[in-house]
Amino acid sequence: MTDYEALVAKILEKAPYAEGKVRRERRIEFTIPSDRIRDFLKLLKENDFELLLQITAVDWPDRGEIELIYQVFSITHRTHTFVRTAVPRDNSVVPTVMDIWPAAETYERDAHEFFHVVFEGNPKLNMPWILEEEDKEAGLSYRKDFDMLGYVKRKYKILDRFDEDKDTYVI
Repeated sequence: MTDYEALVAKILEKAPYAEGKVRRERRIEFTIPSDRIRDFLKLLKENDFELLLQITAVDWPDRGEIELIYQVFSITHRTHTFVRTAVPRDNSVVPTVMDIWPAAETYERDAHEFFHVVFEGNPKLNMPWILEEEDKEAGLSYRKDFDMLGYVKRKYKILDRFDEDKDTYVI
């Protein structure tokens, strides 16, 4: 058993609800139910995973879910960890981890603004101040079903430059 496999086994022993594997040297991955994500990330922090590198989201409309990927690094173990969880697209709510890693505030805001994921407990989930009111209503979404062309048409009011039959557009 490698050191990485032993590390995964040690963590899974404390979190039987999780699935974990070694992806390759210095890369491990866990899949967690969304209702246990906070408990699991707290467990990682207690096991010397000191740095939250990123929280990102992937929209899966065909599966009806948004996958959240937390990238966490351990200086002690010299290991990069991916923690995956999925939330329903129509009710994308997970608890914040700002109190575990303060840097999470920015990453949670990004996931909220672009994918409309709500991080309960994060008081700063407002749309950015640089957007105008109509932008806030439309939401700048990275969800795959967002009508970006329709948004651009409404925003810039230059309808004659767009043709739905074209493959490319001049913006």
